[in-house]
Amino acid sequence: MEERFNRFALALPTAESIDAVVSSAIPGQRADYLWRGRSMVVELKVLTGDPQAKVERAFDALSEREDAPLFVGPSPVDKVFRHLPDGAEKLRKLRQQVMRSTEAAFRNARRQIANTKKLFELPDALGMLVVLNPDIETLSPIDVGQELSRLMEEQQSEGWAVDVAWLLSEAHLVDGAQPCILITGSRIDRFEWASFYLDGLNAAWARFNNSPITTTDVERLIDVPMQKASEARPGPLTRSEIWRKRYQANPYFRSLDDTALKQAGTEAFVSLMPYFLEGGPRRTMKELEPLMIRWSDFLEEARQRGLNMRGFGLPDGMPSSFNPGQ
Repeated sequence: MEERFNRFALALPTAESIDAVVSSAIPGQRADYLWRGRSMVVELKVLTGDPQAKVERAFDALSEREDAPLFVGPSPVDKVFRHLPDGAEKLRKLRQQVMRSTEAAFRNARRQIANTKKLFELPDALGMLVVLNPDIETLSPIDVGQELSRLMEEQQSEGWAVDVAWLLSEAHLVDGAQPCILITGSRIDRFEWASFYLDGLNAAWARFNNSPITTTDVERLIDVPMQKASEARPGPLTRSEIWRKRYQANPYFRSLDDTALKQAGTEAFVSLMPYFLEGGPRRTMKELEPLMIRWSDFLEEARQRGLNMRGFGLPDGMPSSFNPGQ
């Protein structure tokens, strides 16, 4: 991915490789590219080092606590920790560990862009940090994007240098497409041409990769339906995947509080239970499908919400592993 982006970067009109322009004998850190007739200084960083082991250690420690919540399937990390009295602090420390590589990349890029502006006497150039994520699924574009936005506003006291970050991930998908996210800082308005130029970058990257481009009108990054690339499966959707997508389009349980949601889940479970017990009544799968869909919808809402399933009462005699429709 890095080599491919380098070819893309140098194929843009008036693009220059800084290493090709500046002698290696000249000391000091510098960025990678000059774009748009030297009105942009661009530094490229590639995310490396999967922090998954750090996340697993944190959850191993969590599972040993007496007050640890119980979940159905994977749930968002922030919604897991909200059930703990010290969850906010635990989450802050975990995020700090996971985002360490992102923060290091930003700080180095800020220095390199600032030094390059001085070297070429370009104080009014726009500074861009390009972040590539070829394969680290633990580093969600949502989390990395939020961290880059924070760093732009909070970590440039030594001198503003990064005006925009361009995050490109091939480790994730949004509705089958690889996310290309532009994150602008609060000072971007001083470049009147920036909006038009930046809007064209995603399309240019898509063309370079012979890929279609889709856009979304979602206003908040957190609302983007992100998926790990490894979870994408070719071929037709399974029945449970179809049900999940339908619920995501119409999350009718969303208005219920946790207590009411647990009650709705218990009712959905109890309605199905007799048909899966030995000697119980029998119906065709077509007849059972509405009941199975409602149970599946409950599970999807519980996963998305990070519902603590402690206290979820299963009927006596029913194995806790009972999981119809999955």
